Amino acid sequence: MKTGADPRLAEHIDSVRGALMARGRATRAELSADTGLSTMTIGKLLAVMEQRGEVSQDGTLRGGNGRPSTVARYCGDYAHVATLTAEQKGGHSVFRFCVYDALGRPVHSSERTIDDVRPRSFDVFFEEAAARGEQVRLAVFALPGEARGDSLFISDFERLSGDGFLPGIRRRWRVETLFENDVNAAVYGHSFAETADGCAGIYFPRRFCPGAGLVLDGRIVHGHGNFAGEMTFFHGPQAWAELDYADTPRVAGMIVDLLTALACTVAPQSAVLYGDFLTDALMRMLEEGLRTRLHGQFDMRLSAQTEIGPDMERGARRLGLQGLRALLAGQNVR
Repeated sequence: MKTGADPRLAEHIDSVRGALMARGRATRAELSADTGLSTMTIGKLLAVMEQRGEVSQDGTLRGGNGRPSTVARYCGDYAHVATLTAEQKGGHSVFRFCVYDALGRPVHSSERTIDDVRPRSFDVFFEEAAARGEQVRLAVFALPGEARGDSLFISDFERLSGDGFLPGIRRRWRVETLFENDVNAAVYGHSFAETADGCAGIYFPRRFCPGAGLVLDGRIVHGHGNFAGEMTFFHGPQAWAELDYADTPRVAGMIVDLLTALACTVAPQSAVLYGDFLTDALMRMLEEGLRTRLHGQFDMRLSAQTEIGPDMERGARRLGLQGLRALLAGQNVR
């Protein structure tokens, strides 16, 4: 069966893939009900996917007519997605590398502290994944910085700046790459349960200047030139570099300024702040300061997380699985 013979076949394979991924295992009749395709068409599509190693037969199930039906199972290990996130801990950069199968199930994770970050610093993670036999098709880098295409034009890790880092990863490890700002990824992970009215986040790593992320209607807002969220320039890099985070009134005033700017421009329903200095007392100061500044006209729900890592991993995983699904859809027409 040549999928290129009919342009609809590529769409049909992706429909079957999505339905089977959602169920994990299913009969042709169940997939037919989910996709609206005939059981005969389902059978032909499953045969193509089985030939690739994407689907396998997983026993039989007796139907209502008494006839056994073959059960298809989606093979999660057919492809993998990897995520690399960075978090500041104790003045050091800690990188976490996670591998998930095509169904989003965690396969492996590891951490390394790397302070002198270079374009080849992460090769060790890919070497270990290859040694374990993991077929990584897509790598998501959720790191502090901004990218336009392959070029990192802002990065806390200066040696990664420019247009050599991502192409180098693709060339050496034969994986597709996706770069996302670390705070964008964190807010994307945090906002799973948020409403369409939006969620913002600001990360205060101390060692570097703060950054912000924004999700509206379930989408990350990047802005013109991917510059959205570069809150460093609101007070200026020097002001943040010299800030004493133990000076609670000063810290509260600067953060209220940032929150006011967000409230008056995009008005997100909620905002999450990431930082190890965020005490209950400081959060109360922020809530009161924001209420006073906005004259009680806008209520933005605030929350605090001492670590950004968990939300960042969730967001990177979500982005990675979406990207992997697009890659798999692209092979349908080959």
